[in-house]
Amino acid sequence: MNLSELIHEFILSLIESGISLGSLGTVSFANVAHSAFSPGSVFTRISLSYFVSNADSVAAAQPLVYVGAINVLIVSAAMVTDKLTRSDSVTRGVGYFTVSGACAALFLVLVNTIHNTKWFDINFINQSEILSPNTPRTDVHQLGYKLLSEFLVPFELLSILLLVALVGAINLARDEDTITTDKKSSFSSSRSNSSLF
Repeated sequence: MNLSELIHEFILSLIESGISLGSLGTVSFANVAHSAFSPGSVFTRISLSYFVSNADSVAAAQPLVYVGAINVLIVSAAMVTDKLTRSDSVTRGVGYFTVSGACAALFLVLVNTIHNTKWFDINFINQSEILSPNTPRTDVHQLGYKLLSEFLVPFELLSILLLVALVGAINLARDEDTITTDKKSSFSSSRSNSSLF
């Protein structure tokens, strides 16, 4: 996409604000289900930022891998949790303030880095191409070849890991349903026995 610099900055700032809001929603929602769905919007907006930055192959892979696989796994794991909402009593100890301080420091470092980076410096792009003319350009065919040759084993190990995690989540959910059903049936049978007397 060839856009003017002003339009490009405006679109990227809209997308980045959506990423920030989705990330805040992930950690702020009291309902675990809402908190689990929120990364899906973040992953989708990240793929839009790749699309605006002319990285079409990464933009196409982002929703497939992250929204289609990882976010579904997160939502599945959240759906098998027992407590869907946080309790009203919130205790904040030393760990809470330590983590809050670390997150605030990391946020300030990221804001400083983003602010001080020259994103649209044409000379920097031309110099990098002049300094490394022998660097081959990456296209979709080379990426596919690398994934199916050099990185085949890690790629397959990650897919097996995700499959095992999904099967484990389903197994946990099934076991909890069995325990809940057994408790209900024992309660109803004891209740019917007491009504006979």
